[in-house]
Amino acid sequence: MRREVTSSGSFSSKISVECEPSKTAMGAAALRALAALETREEIRGRDHLAEIFLSEEYKLSLKDPAIREWVMKNRIAPGMYEFMIARTAFFDSIVERALREDIPRIAFLGAGYDSRPYRFRSLIQNTRIFELDIETTQQRKRELLRQAKVDVPDSVALVSINFNSDNVGDVLKRSGFNRGEVALFVWEGVTYYLSERVVDETLGIVRSNAAAGSRIGFDYASRSPENRNDEGLKRLKGMMEAHYPGEPTRFAIERGKIEWYLSSRGYRIVEHLDAREMELKYLSLRDGSTSGKAPASLCLCLASVADHGGR
Repeated sequence: MRREVTSSGSFSSKISVECEPSKTAMGAAALRALAALETREEIRGRDHLAEIFLSEEYKLSLKDPAIREWVMKNRIAPGMYEFMIARTAFFDSIVERALREDIPRIAFLGAGYDSRPYRFRSLIQNTRIFELDIETTQQRKRELLRQAKVDVPDSVALVSINFNSDNVGDVLKRSGFNRGEVALFVWEGVTYYLSERVVDETLGIVRSNAAAGSRIGFDYASRSPENRNDEGLKRLKGMMEAHYPGEPTRFAIERGKIEWYLSSRGYRIVEHLDAREMELKYLSLRDGSTSGKAPASLCLCLASVADHGGR
């Protein structure tokens, strides 16, 4: 159901996440682990726990600078490392702000190997946190946290869901999520792998289950005629199809249509970053240059639930 680009050299078989833990979730964790070892302090990633979710073989390779450099050049699609640095920083800031404001609920929709409830545990006051994802990935995550002696806080619940067949609202209700409270929904690295119908239904369910002013953060692919001929994006798409045949990409929004898309579904944009904007905000170096380019088709968005009385 999810995520990015593997840094290992192996190719996955065409097996869905219902049968085995998400490969793309593992790929995202690998990129975050690489970013945590970044030598340029300005853009160094903060996810020091990402490494615990990797294979032992890959953990060893992280310790060798020469192997890390080879992986960066040969096993990561163009711009994905840079995008992961920006995306992680973007969602870190959203979750930290919500915890400092002590909002009642945070729901991670497609949590994968997200480590924020554990990295930011000192900020948790009265917030209840719900991590939703497919059971195969949840089982592996629980076991790896246990092996690493990382306790799951009492305020955190790992909840199993299949986003393509289960109703998000029903699953949240069964897990103790109180409808009508202000909440933050973190939908990181998920929309790409869902059908347009499921994305639309999920946005509707979130809106109907949260108070006005609740927020949802997500990333998505934008679609435009120029993108079809972009060589970097063609290579990215080819690598995704080769490495993750069991998790095909499906969803995109026409470039320039995001404000209309969200407003027609009862949301207001709080913050929106295209590739160039995330480069300036998250990939700037001390000398004024940027460390690299994010894929032109990828965007970050934070939106607020509008008043339920009207759109």
